[in-house]
Amino acid sequence: MEEKKENILDLTIIVPQLLKRWKLYAWSMAGVIVFSLIFVFTIPRYYTCKVMLAPEATTNNNSLNSLMSSFGLGEMETTDDAISPRLYPDLMTSNDFIVSMFPVEITTLDGELTTTYYDYLLNHNENSWYMSLIGKVTKLLKTKKPETGITGMKGKTFSPAFMLTEDQHNIAGAITDKIQCDYDKKTGVISVTVKDQDQLVCALIADTVSSRLQDFILDYRTKKARNDLEYAQRIYNQTKADYEESNEHYVAAVDANWDIVNETAKARLEALSNDKTLKYQTFSSITQKLEGAKAKLQEATPVITVLQGSSVPQKPAGPKRVFITLALMFLACFFCTVYIIAQNKKLNRG
Repeated sequence: MEEKKENILDLTIIVPQLLKRWKLYAWSMAGVIVFSLIFVFTIPRYYTCKVMLAPEATTNNNSLNSLMSSFGLGEMETTDDAISPRLYPDLMTSNDFIVSMFPVEITTLDGELTTTYYDYLLNHNENSWYMSLIGKVTKLLKTKKPETGITGMKGKTFSPAFMLTEDQHNIAGAITDKIQCDYDKKTGVISVTVKDQDQLVCALIADTVSSRLQDFILDYRTKKARNDLEYAQRIYNQTKADYEESNEHYVAAVDANWDIVNETAKARLEALSNDKTLKYQTFSSITQKLEGAKAKLQEATPVITVLQGSSVPQKPAGPKRVFITLALMFLACFFCTVYIIAQNKKLNRG
């Protein structure tokens, strides 16, 4: 029992000991404040803009889903799409998508700068002084390699994202960090969040990203239907031209032989009439298929509902400078207290 009592901290003894070391706390708080002014408060503020989309679902409720649901196992997501909404976040981080953001035109809130998003991030984005210093030192120490093309690949075309320069690669990484896409499989809602130092740039990029994602969804979902429609349209145009040509030949033959009653003329007119009828039937059938292809395209076009559009943020999202400073103060007090108690225990034992 005596050993347990010794292990219990007696506040009436500890508090006076802590108060005696008030200078240690004061120096610690002063150090935290100086550190915050030098490092924490020099971090540029940033803003966030969030866009929420709800594309039309293409889930098939098959018998397997019904069986799984009856046993309380939920439903298995099965779609006709090779790219399901779960893969949209991966699409947003692909090089092709990120590089397509380079030429997007942006304007800052103060109206003093209008340039491309690539130039804005490369030359006009703010960094804390120590990050800028680290970047300059890194550039001085790194030997710059001459940028050359791909040897032995002359005459071949590649996508802009195939071979990036060092600056382009760095900016692509920065854009990847600034754009976040999340998919909620329960609600089917796609959330796109953009982070930037300028409020207007943040809203413009969020609007551009959401628009391009909508275009991608529409283009992908309707690709097969559009191909079928284009093919049906080509066949329609060809069969229509064939029918019109056949009809012209038949009419011309009738006009030229209206008063001739010999068997040769009758046989020729009958052959032309049969050819015209056959081509008309083909043309009529293709016309129905063309209308069906148009209906399928309309059916395949998904409705994308914008639950939350892009808007210019009013308050910065971070960094939480005051919160970080208070957290550092708390940690400093905690470690000072632990240090004083540990030191006093050593002295008492000695």
